[in-house]
Amino acid sequence: MSCITYCLVGLYAVLTGVAGIAQWKGNGFQVRTFLFIIVSICMLGILWYPNKIIMLDILIVIFIIIQSLAVLEGLITNGKIRFSHHIMRFIFHIVLIFFVYHFIV
Repeated sequence: MSCITYCLVGLYAVLTGVAGIAQWKGNGFQVRTFLFIIVSICMLGILWYPNKIIMLDILIVIFIIIQSLAVLEGLITNGKIRFSHHIMRFIFHIVLIFFVYHFIV
């Protein structure tokens, strides 16, 4: 199950990075887009960190940053927040953190 957890976190990091790159190509350089890409690279990198407790702590911080960036992106581009989207994203983050805590740490 730990392999599946690593794959889920890695896939989420790759998809977030690809979405950031696609947005960068479409809209040009923006700091938010650059931060999405940097955070996704950090998420991929943290998967190989040997201390699992620190890895969990950093993943929690990364998920908070991603959630904040997504809310900010929604406010700036749409002028409003789609609560259902952000609630589902938040639940997904909680599930990933639970998997990391339960199966890796």
